[in-house]
Amino acid sequence: MLTKTRGIVVRNTNFKDNSVISHIYTQDYGSQSFMLHGVRNQKGAIRPSHIMPLSLVDLVFYKKDNTGIQQIKELRCSPGLQTIHFDILKNSVALFIAEIINATIPEEEQNEDLFLFLEQFIQMLDLEDERIGNYPIYFLVHLTRYLGFYPKGQYNENQVFNLNEGLFIDQAYEHINCLSQEMSKSLWQMLHTSTSNLTDIYFPRIVRGNLLDRLLLYYEIHGLHGRKIKSHKVLREVLS
Repeated sequence: MLTKTRGIVVRNTNFKDNSVISHIYTQDYGSQSFMLHGVRNQKGAIRPSHIMPLSLVDLVFYKKDNTGIQQIKELRCSPGLQTIHFDILKNSVALFIAEIINATIPEEEQNEDLFLFLEQFIQMLDLEDERIGNYPIYFLVHLTRYLGFYPKGQYNENQVFNLNEGLFIDQAYEHINCLSQEMSKSLWQMLHTSTSNLTDIYFPRIVRGNLLDRLLLYYEIHGLHGRKIKSHKVLREVLS
């Protein structure tokens, strides 16, 4: 069946001489893998620049059930991203985001709200011309809403965030898998902000870096299912 959908390119795997298997999170069918022939051939209709991580694409493909790899008929970028793939800072964020998507969203089922969140986030990152250091933190925090472990409870000055329980708790019960008070307050701030005022929030670099590490631990506990994230080390260096 020939069908249309929108997609977000997550990663690519080279196949034989000029072909690529592109892993794309789609609006209507969840995570899908697509065989693209002739991508590394200069005369190919689909070029490597069309399928860079986080590219937003319109797809026409032959949907076949019970098969792991679909065949694409047409692919075009829509809209074309202007800065993410050409700015070293944004590209580092993009590779990190793509790795998180690949590790946490494997299922082949529709999730309209999740797709729209990802699409909007990518477009906001592409348009941002100021500070982008808070974007990875914002993404990790707000993606949890769609993955089923969004932080619970209310923060006050006597509470910290428990990573095991996914809950703000009284500081008196703090143990090794709790954020510090400063990081707990920063997490609470990020939970209650939007991309429109994301650059207005200031976190010291050390707090931002440590919060990124602890949020990845939170993901390891609840959402990575044994997978490991590697790109955050490069991300920390680039954003430091």
